[in-house]
Amino acid sequence: MNDRVSKEGNITRNKVAVPPRKKKKSSVKEWNFGKPTCTCQHCGALFWYEERTRGKGKGPPSFSLCCKQGKVDLPTLKKPPTYLSNLMCKEKGKRSRNYMDNIRVYNSMFAFTSMGGKVDREINNGSGPYVFRMNGQNYHRIGTLLPEEGDKPRWAQLYIYDTENEVKNRIDASTSSHNRESIDSHIVLGLKNMLDRENVLAQTFRMARDRFKEGDYHNVSLRLIRKRGGDGRQHNMPSASEVAALIVNDTSENQKGRDIIVHYKDTGPRRISENHPKFMPMQYPLLFPYGEDGFTNKILYRDN
Repeated sequence: MNDRVSKEGNITRNKVAVPPRKKKKSSVKEWNFGKPTCTCQHCGALFWYEERTRGKGKGPPSFSLCCKQGKVDLPTLKKPPTYLSNLMCKEKGKRSRNYMDNIRVYNSMFAFTSMGGKVDREINNGSGPYVFRMNGQNYHRIGTLLPEEGDKPRWAQLYIYDTENEVKNRIDASTSSHNRESIDSHIVLGLKNMLDRENVLAQTFRMARDRFKEGDYHNVSLRLIRKRGGDGRQHNMPSASEVAALIVNDTSENQKGRDIIVHYKDTGPRRISENHPKFMPMQYPLLFPYGEDGFTNKILYRDN
């Protein structure tokens, strides 16, 4: 702006047009490496070409990150329950699109365990995009069967405590006020019914709920058994009684590398062994809808 003084001493200002600033072009180009295009000839797992095993010479690429080039017998995945299949197909309508858009929230609602680790709280100190950084190793923890008096149920407790209001309790425990409206309570109810019907872990914790309803709950613990006779990844899916046992007056404190012991009350969250076959199914029940076993260090090699 330019100031101008008149003969009378009045000051007026003339506005000067300022050209709009030109936006700087970003020097960062988007790069897309595409979808995985290679398939393991032994188990059918999908890979990118750069993940191939090096030094194999000519011929089709081979991979060892999945089944060690056919040495490990990985069972084929079961088809997901019909209700879950419909939710995962966006063409099914508005409800399916809502599920896919909020799939991590819905999984968190039904997770039996919580994820822990040392989160870096100081990295987001500028105006850039949000960054989540965790130092060291992350781990999974499990709490008690029932919440302390005055506390709201969380994680596995939601399968046992105040199940008459379970849908509301799950939404309240897994969402904040600003994103609660995006959650469909009908989907939550449908997932609850599906897991009760199909998931052996859900059936296990419902077994504890039924025991508590009978009034017998003092000094009761739930032991999730690590070593079992059969392979619970796919074939001969174990029943709830084979996966876990309700025990009374258990004084065992050390569960590292052994069974997962879920105590009644009065103990804080406990870290569970990453070698337990239910380590991943308890954190991601919608990826393991039947509660089938995940990784364990007792998976056998093929006979041949």
